[in-house]
Amino acid sequence: GWDRRAAEAGDHVGMFNYGLDLMRGRGAPRDDAAGRRWIDDAADRGLPAAIRLREADYDLDEVTPDADNWKYDQKLY
Repeated sequence: GWDRRAAEAGDHVGMFNYGLDLMRGRGAPRDDAAGRRWIDDAADRGLPAAIRLREADYDLDEVTPDADNWKYDQKLY
C-alpha cells in the first residue's frame, strides 16, 4: 500500500504509518518486530509520534485512542 511505498522511499511519516500497519496487521501481515523497526527509523528521524510510541514501549493505545480499538480488532475481519 501507500504507507509501505512511502516508508521505502524514506518518508518518516510513511515509516511510522507502515510500522503501525505491521503491528496491527492492517493491510499487511502482522509483524510486530518489523513494525517496531519502521517506527524506530521514524523516531530516529525525529518524528514526535514515533518517539512517543517508542518511549511508551510500543503501546498502540499511546497513538490510537481507545475509542478506535474496534477498527483494529482482528476478530471483526
